[in-house]
Amino acid sequence: MESSNQTTVGYWPIRGLAGGVRLLLDYCGVPYTNKCYTDGNEWFEQDKPLHAVKNDFPNLPYLVDGDNIITESSAILHYIPIKAGKRELIGDTDEKFIKVQTAFFAVSDLWQAAVRPCWTKGDYETEKEASFKSGDIKDKLTHFNSLLENREFVTGFISIADFKLFEAVELLHDMDAAKLEAYPNVVAFYKRFLELPQVKAHRQSDKFISLWFTKGMATWTNA
Repeated sequence: MESSNQTTVGYWPIRGLAGGVRLLLDYCGVPYTNKCYTDGNEWFEQDKPLHAVKNDFPNLPYLVDGDNIITESSAILHYIPIKAGKRELIGDTDEKFIKVQTAFFAVSDLWQAAVRPCWTKGDYETEKEASFKSGDIKDKLTHFNSLLENREFVTGFISIADFKLFEAVELLHDMDAAKLEAYPNVVAFYKRFLELPQVKAHRQSDKFISLWFTKGMATWTNA
């Protein structure tokens, strides 16, 4: 169990759902410790029962902040700007908050669509090709490409929606970068985000994990 006087991110030693969490913590300047579970028993048999005492939904990833345990990656991404005093990242007015929420969950749909072929029980290449040609990936990328034509960020200002979009776009980029060429504004957003100083620093640190999913479980992992 983590010490109560530090901020800790707990997850498997992969990027998965925690990549955006780690990146946002570094972007916001919040020091934290990476707790990577390499032994499932350590989580399921030891830490998860302890977390259940303080959290109704013990799960991975989690964020321990002092005596608080926050689970569900979306909730964690909302919590970090509050902790860091950067509420503008979730919208610092009611109008902006709703705008960020709408964009965030629209981007989450793109993330889910991108993840699906990676965990297929069928043929990865076939499902990947089909998903880029039609369905949620094509529809969402087309929409975001239009949206980003005259904007640097999804809502017009940087927010947690952009961190989620960056994760989704980089996953698609790693799956098949050539497929993104049809969406130049999305590619421009991706390259622009990579150049943010905090993002560059994170990716050069030991907190950055490039492996998307667990080898031997996901069909495609970029291993």
